[in-house]
Amino acid sequence: MASVLDSQVDIVVPEMPSFTKGYHHRPYPAISPSRPEISAAAAGKNIVVTGGGTGIGKAIAIAFAQAGARSVAILGRRADRLQQTAAEMESEAAKHGHSPIIVTEVADLMHSETVNAALRSIQTKMNTEASPTYLDVLVSNAGMAPKMGTVLGYDAQVMMNTFGLNVLSAFNAINAWVPLAPPGDKAALINVSSMMAHARPVVTNFAYSMAKAANLKMIDYFAAENPSIHVVSLQPGIINTELGGDDMPVFVAPDTTELPGQFCVWLLTDEARFLKNKFVWANWDVEDLVACKDEVLTTRALTWGVEGVPV
Repeated sequence: MASVLDSQVDIVVPEMPSFTKGYHHRPYPAISPSRPEISAAAAGKNIVVTGGGTGIGKAIAIAFAQAGARSVAILGRRADRLQQTAAEMESEAAKHGHSPIIVTEVADLMHSETVNAALRSIQTKMNTEASPTYLDVLVSNAGMAPKMGTVLGYDAQVMMNTFGLNVLSAFNAINAWVPLAPPGDKAALINVSSMMAHARPVVTNFAYSMAKAANLKMIDYFAAENPSIHVVSLQPGIINTELGGDDMPVFVAPDTTELPGQFCVWLLTDEARFLKNKFVWANWDVEDLVACKDEVLTTRALTWGVEGVPV
């Protein structure tokens, strides 16, 4: 393990198996924010993206701005990164003919009182005299990938920090968001997860996989407890971001951040409603996914569990 990390060897990621025939590494027309069905899904919506200052969260926030959301709020720990992303969001939205309200909030998602205050502040900034403003969509994206290592001999504190940043941060964000979300079936939670939550073990990656698996089970329970909310979890792709810092090996990553960014907006469309409470990959072709709608609705396809034990 140490030799891999110390040498920073580039790792070429092989082609992944796919639920759909089509498999993408970058955006394509069917998920473009300019597509009318996608713009219609974003129109009038107030979006909150945690971890929205960099990487995948940044791309998600930009895509919602491009699609014409009423507002996009980004949360993170670094004010300078949030401000830089906000400027890019404004510029990209303008290129698509939109001018959303853009809000930045510095918040440590590990502390519930900070998250509660941040989301209340966002709602206050969005309120109008005509009607109360709801925070329609939460994109739970914040997380971290720790240093790699095996179960035996791993640093227990690093393991627990990994759990906190991938589970507790989502827990706090969800609990702060639900009281501010619209009633009925208008609210949506998009959970940015990882294939490592369900994939076979990759030796030395146990801490991240454990945390993402716990996060996914928490989301399963939340969805069962709140059946009116549209909940979808996704593998965003294999992407080089700042998520793991200097402790992660350098991957020759095949996917762009814009792919999950635009895919997340597509998840709000009517054609994606059948994916409620499912786990999907941003790489999968959305037209192929729609063609599999009957299979997804009538079987346990794309549902986390133990194969052969339908409970």
